[in-house]
Order: sequence, then C-alpha cells, then structure tokens
Amino acid sequence: MDDCAGKDPKTLERRMTIEAVHSTARAEIPDSTVWVPVATGLWAGNTAGNFIGLIEKVSTHGFTARNGCCEPVGLFSSLAEAKRAVESS
Repeated sequence: MDDCAGKDPKTLERRMTIEAVHSTARAEIPDSTVWVPVATGLWAGNTAGNFIGLIEKVSTHGFTARNGCCEPVGLFSSLAEAKRAVESS
C-alpha cells in the first residue's frame, strides 16, 4: 500500500478486511504476482509480499478490478484481463 501514502483514507471508495487467508500459493519468481482466491468470486493479488489489488466477479457482467489503494481500475469480460489490468496499474 506504499503507493497510497499521503492519501486521505476517507477518500478511498471502499476498504476490505480479510481476517484470514490460508493458501499454499507461492510465487516461483520473487517479484511475480500471486492471485489468491479469498472467497467465491473474489481474488487478492500480491507481488513480493505487497498487496496490489482485488478482483471481484460481478454476476454476468464480468469482473471488477481495484488497485492496491482500492481505486477502480475497470470492468473486464475475463478474469485474465482483470488480472493484467491490476498488474499494470
């Protein structure tokens, strides 16, 4: 969340708290991104131990993506497109 430094937390559209995520997913390359399914239809992205964003399945409309500051990145027709957009934001 270092990219959010100096931003007023009250201006962030929404925040999520994830109490516990147990996963054996590990990045084979230290700076590669790992996407962990947190709940049905919700994925959290992590690069080198840093939270980079969330992707949420939105019924038949596709996938909404948010960056590490929980700012909207966009609506995408596939999970792969949403992941690429978050990773490049």
